[in-house]
Amino acid sequence: MQQRSKVVSLDVRADGYKQILRITNYDPNRSLYRPRQRSNSTPSIARQDTISSAADAFEAVSEEVNPTYTINVDLAGVGVSLVSKKMIEVIYLVMDSIKFNYMNSTIAQSINMSCGNLQIDNQLHEALYPVILQPSPISKDAPAVGALPTVQTSVIWLKDQGASLDWNAPLWN
Repeated sequence: MQQRSKVVSLDVRADGYKQILRITNYDPNRSLYRPRQRSNSTPSIARQDTISSAADAFEAVSEEVNPTYTINVDLAGVGVSLVSKKMIEVIYLVMDSIKFNYMNSTIAQSINMSCGNLQIDNQLHEALYPVILQPSPISKDAPAVGALPTVQTSVIWLKDQGASLDWNAPLWN
């Protein structure tokens, strides 16, 4: 008796505080993965049914999505002084290499912010600690370390609501 193999799709979806695993028939028209193209230059007659060959059998489908709206702000530096009512400078904040990026596309919105260097100084004359906040200095001899941002954040909102997936599809035909 010949055994017929079936390809299934394993999808994990967040639903509130739960994660739901759905096992459905593989549909190449709706899946984010497609079978990897095998080269015909080296024909293989060996059967491949190991976990490693199954993991290499599919590749992610990547789509080129052009943004519909983009805002980029790039500042060399900003300094801000906090002054008391008596016109005495109390705190000085300095930031350099400030970058802000907002991108909107048909599938997502993203906000990226970074600051190359950040330092907050106590400007009072009798302060015990004149430097309140500064990044730890990285030695110039440190291997493979470039100019990293001191503060970096990124937020991405996906616009999908899961409507493209049919969660009620039957498991087997």
